[in-house]
Amino acid sequence: MRKKSFLSYEAKIIIAIIAILLIIFLPFSFYDKFVELKDKIILFYNENILIYPIWLQLLPIVLPIILIIAIKLISKNRSKYIEDTFYNIKWNWKWNKDDIANLECFCPTCGESLYYDDTTSKFTLEVSKIDFICDKCQKVMGSIANENNKLNSSQLVKKEIQRLIYRKLAEDKNLTK
Repeated sequence: MRKKSFLSYEAKIIIAIIAILLIIFLPFSFYDKFVELKDKIILFYNENILIYPIWLQLLPIVLPIILIIAIKLISKNRSKYIEDTFYNIKWNWKWNKDDIANLECFCPTCGESLYYDDTTSKFTLEVSKIDFICDKCQKVMGSIANENNKLNSSQLVKKEIQRLIYRKLAEDKNLTK
């Protein structure tokens, strides 16, 4: 689905043309203000920043760039984990920042999308379960025990994915020690 823009392209072009015409025909001079601002910046630099070594001057510029690159690399590695098998069912999902989004289940044999049936949980006194059924294979491909009737299947699988991620992180920490 396409994200709606606040202004259309035509409106943006018209606003840009009007802004350029205003800049050209307004009675005050932008160049003089620009030169004055440039001189103030140079004076500030010479009085306050030039006293520090060059590496310390560049640190506020370089450090955020390094941090952004590190964060992107970390999130890129996690975002590669988008598929796994739980409860004998193939699951696919996407990452939306730190949350799992678009969680879908597929048949492990034919690859068709599964639908779920939780009617057994409403009529029995036993531990309730959610069955995942394949239309093409005409059989139950897997079941999830659901002791907490307030949780749906996607929440259960999301918890399982988070548990596996935390376990993998703990294993990686133990290997580096």
